[in-house]
Amino acid sequence: MVKYLKISNFIQKKIYQHHYPAGSKLPSIASLSKQFNCSKGTIIKAYDVLVSKHIIYSKPQSGYYVGDDFLRHEITTRTYDLSTGNLQVDAFPIIDIKHSMNIAIEMYGQYSLSLELRGTPTLSLELIKYLETQGLYTRRKNVFLSQGVTQVLSILLSIPFPNDKSIVLIEEPSFSFTVDQLKAFHTPVMTIKRDKDGIDMDELEHIFKTYPIKFFYTIPRNHNPLGTYLSHEQRKRIVELAHKYDVYIVENDYLSESFVIPKYTTLYYLSEFKNCIYLKSYTKLFPYIRIGFALIPDELTEAYYKGMESAYYTSYYMPDLVSQATLESSLRTNIISSIADSFGEDLKQKASVYHRVTSHWNRELVDAQEIQSGIYGTIILNKSIDMSQYIKKLNDNGVYVKSNESSYYNTDNYNNSFRISLSRVTPNELKLALEIINRVAREFLNTVKPSQT
Repeated sequence: MVKYLKISNFIQKKIYQHHYPAGSKLPSIASLSKQFNCSKGTIIKAYDVLVSKHIIYSKPQSGYYVGDDFLRHEITTRTYDLSTGNLQVDAFPIIDIKHSMNIAIEMYGQYSLSLELRGTPTLSLELIKYLETQGLYTRRKNVFLSQGVTQVLSILLSIPFPNDKSIVLIEEPSFSFTVDQLKAFHTPVMTIKRDKDGIDMDELEHIFKTYPIKFFYTIPRNHNPLGTYLSHEQRKRIVELAHKYDVYIVENDYLSESFVIPKYTTLYYLSEFKNCIYLKSYTKLFPYIRIGFALIPDELTEAYYKGMESAYYTSYYMPDLVSQATLESSLRTNIISSIADSFGEDLKQKASVYHRVTSHWNRELVDAQEIQSGIYGTIILNKSIDMSQYIKKLNDNGVYVKSNESSYYNTDNYNNSFRISLSRVTPNELKLALEIINRVAREFLNTVKPSQT
C-alpha cells in the first residue's frame, strides 16, 4: 500500500476510535511529516483522502479538523445498513479515482468505439502481467472481458461443454443472484451443502461420479453469504475429483485482492489450467465502473466466443470503453493494489470488531458465524424466532440486514439465517448495530415458550 493511504487509514482509525473528537483539530502537516518520516506532500494527500470521504475538513491558514457531521451521523441517525455489499463511491480515495480517469482519457483518446468482443488488446496484456503477480498465469487468447460475473455465467449456461453434460452443481447457500439466474435459465441444478467447515468431499465425489455435472460453481474464498473460505486440502481435493470425473469448475474469485489469505492458492492454479474457469469482478474495488473478466480454457474458447457473438444481438456483455480504460490505467499505475490494500485493512478491522462483540453471545439463540474472509458474515437465529418479524423489528430499530433464504436454491434447506455486510458501516456503527441485533433476539426469546428454544 502506498504511504499516503497507510497514513490516511491510521488517522481514520484514530477518529473512529474517538482519539480525535468531533470538531477537534488534527495534528499539523509538519508534525505528521516528522512522525511518519515523509514529505509534507504525502501528508497533504493523506488528509485529502479523508476530506474526500467527508470525515475531516480544512480551514484556511488553520489546519484540518474532524467533521462534526461525520461523528454526529454515527450518534444520531441510528441507521445501520448491513444489507448490501455494494460500496458507496465516496468510500474510495477520490484522488486516485480522478488520476485513473485522467490517464484513461489520455490513453484511449484515439480508440474507436468499434472494439472486438473480447476487449481492448492493451488491457488484456496489462491484465495478464498483473495476474502473474497474483499467481495466475494465462495467455491473451484465454482472457475475455465482461461487465461482471453474471454476464459470463449467462454465456457458460448457454454453450455446450466438451464433457457433454447438462447439470450445474452449486453450493448451498450461494450468491443469491446466481440462484435467481439459474432459475431464470431453467437450468438443471443440483446443490451441495456448504457451511463453516466447508463441503463434504465424500458427498461431492458421489455427485460427480453419479450425475452428469457440466460444471461446479463455487466461491472458494470470501464466500457470499457465509464469509468463509475452503481449506487448502478441500480445494486440492475438489480439483482432483473434477479431473477424475471430467467436471468443470467455475471459480468465482470476486474479492481476491482485498482480503488476503496467507499462502492461498486458487482452484485455477491447482488445476494446472485444466477443467477450470476463473471469474473475477472489480465492482467491489471500483463501484463506479462495471468490469470483470473470465479465464477460459483452450478447449472452450471457440464456443465461448460464439456465445458472446450470439448474445451481442440481445444484450451487451462487454464493459464500456471508460471502464476498460480506467482499469488499465489503475493496473499500470498500481493504484488498484493500493485501493485493495486499503479496503482490506478496513475489512479486517471491522471483522475484528464483529468477533469481539459477538464472542459472548448465546449461540443457542443467535449464532454469529466466524467471518473468515471477505465482506459478509452469516448469523443463524434460533428456529423459534420468525425471521420476517425479526427483520422487521430490526428495521424499526434502524438496522437493515438480508435474509439468506434467497441464497438457497432449495428453500426447504434454509436454516433461519441472515447475512450482514461490513461494507457500509464504520467499526463503531457495526458495534452498535450488532448490539441491537443481539438485544432484539433476546427480546424475541422472552416472547416464546422455554420448550421452543
